[in-house]
Amino acid sequence: MKMYKKPIVTVDAGLAEGVYAASGASKGTLNVTYHGVWDRWGTNGGKGLAMADWSGIDGTITLNVTFNDTVDQAETDDASVQTSWSGKTATFTFASTASNPLTIGIHLNHGTSIDDLKMTGFTYSVN
Repeated sequence: MKMYKKPIVTVDAGLAEGVYAASGASKGTLNVTYHGVWDRWGTNGGKGLAMADWSGIDGTITLNVTFNDTVDQAETDDASVQTSWSGKTATFTFASTASNPLTIGIHLNHGTSIDDLKMTGFTYSVN
């Protein structure tokens, strides 16, 4: 190369975060869909429903799902899934042989409306 070419960085705000979610995976896909309110607890929160499904993945999946509000608790319909939450992120670690699709419950217990809960994105990795 005899001539230096300056690298160019472009940003496309219109792309969904999920487009990049599988960039580190060698194969397979994983998707998370937020369906909305699963249960209401009066005016003090409730539970939101999300579903994760995957194909062509073999190994241990670590899934981070982010929301627009603080997560007070996270759960799934598969007891083998390890769950944790911090701030606006719920993390799920599970074998690719877990229940598929995986039902995910997100609890809001701090007095905000469950109707306003939205998923803002997700990332995952496979080991």
